[in-house]
Amino acid sequence: MNKKIVELKEFADFLRINRNNIIDKWVVCESVETIFVRHSMKLSDTDRKVFYDFLDCFISVMQWKLTIAECPIKMQFLKILSDNSFTNFELFELFIALKNAISDVFYEHQFLSFGLQKDLESVSINIAKDLSDVYTQIQKDEINFKDEHSNLLNEYKKAVDLSNIVSKSNTKGIITYANDKFCEISGYSKAELIGKPHSIVRHPMMPSSVFKELWDTIKSKRAWHGVVTNMRKDGRKYVVDSTIIPILDVDGDIVEYIAIRHDVTEFEETKDQLSTLNMAMKNRIDELYNMTTSLEEEASIDSLTGAFNRTKFEKFFDLEIEKAQVSKNVLSIIMLDIDHFKSINDNFGHHVGDEVLKGIVELITKNLKRVDIFARWGGEEFVALLPGTNLENATKLAENLRIKIEQESFSTAGKITSSFGVGEYQDKESKTDMFNRVDRLLYEAKRKGRNRVMSCAS
Repeated sequence: MNKKIVELKEFADFLRINRNNIIDKWVVCESVETIFVRHSMKLSDTDRKVFYDFLDCFISVMQWKLTIAECPIKMQFLKILSDNSFTNFELFELFIALKNAISDVFYEHQFLSFGLQKDLESVSINIAKDLSDVYTQIQKDEINFKDEHSNLLNEYKKAVDLSNIVSKSNTKGIITYANDKFCEISGYSKAELIGKPHSIVRHPMMPSSVFKELWDTIKSKRAWHGVVTNMRKDGRKYVVDSTIIPILDVDGDIVEYIAIRHDVTEFEETKDQLSTLNMAMKNRIDELYNMTTSLEEEASIDSLTGAFNRTKFEKFFDLEIEKAQVSKNVLSIIMLDIDHFKSINDNFGHHVGDEVLKGIVELITKNLKRVDIFARWGGEEFVALLPGTNLENATKLAENLRIKIEQESFSTAGKITSSFGVGEYQDKESKTDMFNRVDRLLYEAKRKGRNRVMSCAS
């Protein structure tokens, strides 16, 4: 037979799990049945519930080393015994039977612990002695069950009253009771509060819909919970976490309402401050983001023409080359150079040359697709990257741009022309190789007389 040594806490958990089995063994054992028969007693469901709860208390005494005086169910347990005229000796008999029932269930599961057996004996005897003392006082009418119950309720009320903001009102919402904490936080005296409606502390910022929901809830005999902003007598606001409970009479009709509140003003103010701080931080982050975006744009855009600059174009070029290598999609480049641009600057001045550059960019940009990338490469030289465009269509576009530039009349400089080099990406070609190939085509167009388009697949 395998036996297991268990610790006290594990044992207590085991007892709680097997509570029903223990109670069943306890109340049907021969010694207990003999006592019940002697007093013509039969456990009702209510009595059995008290026995269950008392065993829970017994387990807690063992687990946490409490005393039976700290067990709230003891008076109900003793009342059952008193109502049936049990003697002190019979009380001891009950405890011996309880101990035996626990031991039986304990050994049925093949547990073994001399220490726990000793603890069980000790706890049972101590509880029986303590209860016997109380039971003796009851038999001598030195303790009244009703008084004991009332004292317990009074202690509960006192604890609630000392730690919370408490008020009571009649069914019309007129205050009938206000504790000291309510007076302290509201700034009103009890005489100023009692007889007045709760709206005396209502803050104008609170929406009427909240109070409608409150009244609809408590009038339907349900508790309402929510956060309410109130106003002190001096006009300052305070915030309370409120629970309002309808109190019913024996017929189930509402006779009054009890409101229990906690002051959460500081917490709510901290929340508001954090919210304001978060909003300020968000606005600052948005400003920094916009500033960063603006700086990035400035770093990417040619300040004169508004086209992408060379640095940004290089990044796009790297990305499109990589995409072309992976997806095998076509990619073409157009390079163009304004013919005799130096003479424009020399004859008309750099400001006229600048206007020509801006005009060229505006004209070309209007004739490119949204996915095309256009940049100023340097001086009077420009480059267009054309994802998804093959050599044939790129050459047609370059010729169309050449004609439009030739036909355009620039206000001071008059008629100008441009030379073009066009190339399509070849498999496994590097970015540098492709660019140099197209640059040579542009140079050849200029060498052959300018105002022309030169293209080649390889």
